[in-house]
Amino acid sequence: MKEDFNVGSSLGADLEARFLAAAQRGRTAWLTGDIAEAEHHFLESWEMIPMPKSSYDYSQSASRGIAVFYRDTAQFEKAEEWLKVARAIYGQGEASEEYMDELAATIQFESGNLDAAYTLFEPQYRKYGRRVFEGHKKEFIAFIKSRKKTR
Repeated sequence: MKEDFNVGSSLGADLEARFLAAAQRGRTAWLTGDIAEAEHHFLESWEMIPMPKSSYDYSQSASRGIAVFYRDTAQFEKAEEWLKVARAIYGQGEASEEYMDELAATIQFESGNLDAAYTLFEPQYRKYGRRVFEGHKKEFIAFIKSRKKTR
């Protein structure tokens, strides 16, 4: 598979340190259950990335990470919006599209839209097998297997 993720410019040492500190404050707040504080810090870190954001390191991981945060905190509309941001940052190409489809599938699954989740997961499962679910909840592989049996 051709690797086509964008490679960005460095934020510079000072900005990178501030960016990482804000993101870490977000993760810490999330782990302690302070979702509003976590959101504040994640968005703060995002705003630190200069325009055009797609030109800089961390824009891919930050946009994807914010979408995951919203997914995992059941803020699905925001997760969908950040999925759009992440898709734009990752750009076109097979690897980018598959990576973003995997994220979209997890958002659909977690939001209860199982038909949409299956539509996104199934081609990846057919192509890559269980590997597509590595690092994810075991419910994803159980879901795809049970759906495949009924189709």
